[in-house]
Amino acid sequence: MPLYGGYGLNSQTQNAYEQSLKNIINQANTQLQQLQNQPAPIVPQQPQINQSFQLAPTPTNSELESKYANNIDEVRNTFVSRTGVFLTKDFSTIWIKTVDGNIKTFRTEEIIEMDDKDKEIYMLRKEIEEMKGMINDANEPVDTEPNVATTSKKSTRTSTNSKSNAK
Repeated sequence: MPLYGGYGLNSQTQNAYEQSLKNIINQANTQLQQLQNQPAPIVPQQPQINQSFQLAPTPTNSELESKYANNIDEVRNTFVSRTGVFLTKDFSTIWIKTVDGNIKTFRTEEIIEMDDKDKEIYMLRKEIEEMKGMINDANEPVDTEPNVATTSKKSTRTSTNSKSNAK
């Protein structure tokens, strides 16, 4: 009697085949139970990426637009639809261009905040300079008599009326 699709297996081969199938099923069940008994693997949470890309800058202030420029010629050749601020990359020069084409140029310098020691040195130097001025004023000779002019010049104006003498 043909079993398993008519291959004509004998009973000994059939028993061996069934035993191997039972072994495979038992191994699969054992592995499945081991996987179910293991704690769930900890998957690291990846932070949500909240990033938006801005293709064109949107001005934050509707009255100004700002750009980088290398020289005044770039500022002159740039069209502005509202007051424009142009900066060099090192922020040493600032140009402000109005809609009507007027350009004002400004130079900037970095102001470094003085710490306590620098402030104290500055104040001491200032006091020294004031003391030097006081010493120089004290060393000048003092005149006891006021300067009196010995001669005075007076100008007199004389006019002659030639018309009145002609009559």
